Amino acid sequence: MLAEVLSRVLAVGAAEFEVDYKAGEEHVVAFHGTVGSEVMNLPSNSDAAGELRTQLYALAEKPRKITHAGVAYVLRVEIFDSFGEDAFRVHLARS
Repeated sequence: MLAEVLSRVLAVGAAEFEVDYKAGEEHVVAFHGTVGSEVMNLPSNSDAAGELRTQLYALAEKPRKITHAGVAYVLRVEIFDSFGEDAFRVHLARS
């Protein structure tokens, strides 16, 4: 699931994205500086949303490198509180 999210985020030229819960859905918003654009929504009770959250929690403990379209990136995840729910801010840096 993370690979699909990264593909969509990188397709819009963003270097950061957030995953945040709102009204029964996980919203994925790609950021260009302070401007965000939604790239994906997942029902919070879906297997895909659960898989994405699991992958993001793991990345918060240990950043990792990924390769997308021949370019290597390091993913770093910050977890923050958003109205009592965990939300994720993911930073993509070319390595």
